[in-house]
Amino acid sequence: MFKLGIIGSDNSHALAFSKLANLPDSNGNFLFPDVKVTHILGDSYESALSVAEKAQIPNIAASPSALYDSVDAVMIVYRHGRQHYPTALPFLKRHIPVWIDKPVTIDAAECRHLIRTACENNTILAGGSTCKYCPDILKLQTECQNLLKQNALISGSFNFPGEINSPYGGIYFYGGHAMEILTTIFGPDVRSFKADVHCGNIIALAKYDTFTVTINFSEVSQFFGTLYTTSQIINNNIDISNIYYYGFSKFIKALRKNTLMEPLESLLRPVILLNTLEKAIQCGEADVPPII
Repeated sequence: MFKLGIIGSDNSHALAFSKLANLPDSNGNFLFPDVKVTHILGDSYESALSVAEKAQIPNIAASPSALYDSVDAVMIVYRHGRQHYPTALPFLKRHIPVWIDKPVTIDAAECRHLIRTACENNTILAGGSTCKYCPDILKLQTECQNLLKQNALISGSFNFPGEINSPYGGIYFYGGHAMEILTTIFGPDVRSFKADVHCGNIIALAKYDTFTVTINFSEVSQFFGTLYTTSQIINNNIDISNIYYYGFSKFIKALRKNTLMEPLESLLRPVILLNTLEKAIQCGEADVPPII
């Protein structure tokens, strides 16, 4: 039995992940019978208690140290990316696998340190946006790769929420989703960003070597991705309703096999892209530095 600890309770992700492990589905079956969320450490006792009651989590921890000898892995789901690095580091040093919600960090140096620590301690480090596992996004990825092989892609676009004034780190709060949607569909090699803020909405242009992608950070609840080609326009709905399940499944599979979910560089790239996007929002345009 894998015993998981959830750290952070104000984010809806805390309840979503805990329910997947602890509650049966509509047919009375447990999707992950070898996994249980046994502890939660909350932003406040009240919010932790609420999640614990709804997801049948037996223990509410008072501090991270209460989890060190009690769980086999932790999932850190604080809303603000500034809280992720100091929370994750002690667990990695104790060889406890860690999954970190988006953004993994806000500071690239902090992300690099987490990666080094995970490698030094031969410990699983994973996380980021679960949108990258969405079937609709993976379908667009396959279509995009085929078009690139044919030199047929002219440009692309998609929409996703992004709050420039979010109290949880501004564009970093939802922007992590957009950066991983971008790199999953169109590839990792973004060269630069242009950005414009008008009437509270952010429009960003991600430049690749041979095409550009427009990201509309509109606060709407329906999402679409579009590929513009030399012969047609491909427009797909993006349904993210099951991304918690897909992301949780990946992490549990990694725990079972004691192996990484993805190369650790994939955790760093969205942080660097978000840093660059923030500069572009402030200055109009910014180049993406090397991902090293």
